[in-house]
Amino acid sequence: MNLMPVSAESLRTAVAVAARAVGYDSRYVTVRLLIPVKMDGPSAGGIMAVGIAAALLGDPIRQDICMSGTIEPTLEIKPVGRLVDKMNACRDLKKTTMIVPDGLDNSHLSFTGSEKAIHVIEVHTLAEAYSAATGQVLRQAGH
Repeated sequence: MNLMPVSAESLRTAVAVAARAVGYDSRYVTVRLLIPVKMDGPSAGGIMAVGIAAALLGDPIRQDICMSGTIEPTLEIKPVGRLVDKMNACRDLKKTTMIVPDGLDNSHLSFTGSEKAIHVIEVHTLAEAYSAATGQVLRQAGH
């Protein structure tokens, strides 16, 4: 398993939060991620929660997005570090939109080079991130 302890805990939180948000009992949700490199830190928790909720609801995630932000049990998306590095990685992956926590001072994200091609969407909650990533409303399963 390439998830180091902090990332593994973030995944556990993402499973619990996503399942609760869509009306599933997380005890019956099994998630398998294929992570090709070691990952340590909570920054992918938000997109993991979005991905889990999308899988449970059957909604596709937009192919043009990247996301960074921690997920909290309160369904809030919280700030992360090294956002400029993550924006550059998003650009390198040829994505056009980056979803980021609105709890950061994002004023420094006025890039001067090709990074300007990345549209930034600021979110505060899992529901906002879900909508930005899927174009759908985060809802209870079956509704």
